[in-house]
Amino acid sequence: MGVARLLPLVLLALAAVAQATELATFKRDVAGVEVDWSEGTLTAQAGAAADLRMPGPNAARPGAERRARAAAEKKLRAALRALGLADDKVALESATVSRFEYQSNGGVVLWLSIRFSDLAAAQGGPWAFKIATMPFEIAPTVVAEGRAVRVARATYRKAWDCPKDALPVLRDEQGRLVLPTASKELMDSLAGSSVVIYLEKAHP
Repeated sequence: MGVARLLPLVLLALAAVAQATELATFKRDVAGVEVDWSEGTLTAQAGAAADLRMPGPNAARPGAERRARAAAEKKLRAALRALGLADDKVALESATVSRFEYQSNGGVVLWLSIRFSDLAAAQGGPWAFKIATMPFEIAPTVVAEGRAVRVARATYRKAWDCPKDALPVLRDEQGRLVLPTASKELMDSLAGSSVVIYLEKAHP
């Protein structure tokens, strides 16, 4: 009886471990910034020591927070460049602090995040694609019937969550996603849209 009662708890624990492992497979370090390709976020961690010339921790903390945020923004700019994106002032202005750690002497560590949606507004979607594997890209190009369009943003999921109506794609030598066939109306809809790409295997 004891084993029977424990079995559901063991299964729940195993499912939680599997889910955590799954989420980790879609996270990559880019220029010191964590890019979560499943959630569509870039998060930079940065800290700043307290100015010990200030009269106390409470007085030192605002300055440390400003310096920590400036350091995090610098990391985010480097990551955007590494991803082939322009230094986006609007995106940085919309960045939000998702977590603070305050030190007893007035120092600050913070986590500053940008969402893919802050980088480009999508005009429609999300569309679902499925492919065996591919490198992670924020805004891949889609090709069909001799026409190429670029989506606004892409996020990624494992294949077991793939909906039945997901569109199968392949990558060509230029790294574009190729649809076997697509109408003009579909290509018009894909241009500037958001897509969710379901992978059989996350790219290394």
